[in-house]
Amino acid sequence: MCSFDILQATIDILKIDIECSEWTSFDAILANPRCLSNVKQLMVEFHPCRVKSETKTPQEILSCWRTLRAIDDLGFKLWKVWNNHATQFMSRRFKSVKYYGAFNAYYLNIKYLL
Repeated sequence: MCSFDILQATIDILKIDIECSEWTSFDAILANPRCLSNVKQLMVEFHPCRVKSETKTPQEILSCWRTLRAIDDLGFKLWKVWNNHATQFMSRRFKSVKYYGAFNAYYLNIKYLL
């Protein structure tokens, strides 16, 4: 997945905003963790569309959690997370409840903090 040249370069900020493909991309990236070893900051827009049904199975939630945990295990610590207000929608079941179709996460690679 990663070319040799990319593995040698230091990347200040890597933004991943690929409309529901971030989960699949992270599956591939995490198979070769060196892909992110020289990234200082990581900005990701996560969409819950990997888990499309309204009721998530424990396995689906666990799969997403494992991906987020693997990012953390690579040394990326969550600095800030916020809902993407452009993706806001109202619950069909509970009329006053707002949901968001995506959230943004900003990570810092602790390897570069010193």
